[in-house]
Amino acid sequence: MEFSVGTDIVEIERIRGSVARWGQRFSLRVLTNSEYDYCLSKANFLQSLAGRIACKEAVYKALYQLGISGLSWQDIVVEIGDGRAPSVRLSERASKAASGIQIAISISHNDKQAIAVAHAIRTE
Repeated sequence: MEFSVGTDIVEIERIRGSVARWGQRFSLRVLTNSEYDYCLSKANFLQSLAGRIACKEAVYKALYQLGISGLSWQDIVVEIGDGRAPSVRLSERASKAASGIQIAISISHNDKQAIAVAHAIRTE
């Protein structure tokens, strides 16, 4: 059994600048439509967006340590799982590459930063 951990921290001001410059185009480059809709439904769109970006980066880093690379932003989808805790769903392409790997995530944010941690375990 192999395991790895990935972490990432995102400055919300940096995300604010990207959204101001590129608007919805930036958001939909890094988020799926369902992720975008979720972030729009939250009281603080930028915190939610930054949290998902941090999470996707953390998952990418954890998978990379297990030899999985070449994933896009759209390959890693952050969803609200059972009990309202976040979970990760991989695209069909990424799922094939990461067959036998389970991923757990945690996301947190405040007014200035968002941070995420991903733990990946290869069970096969």
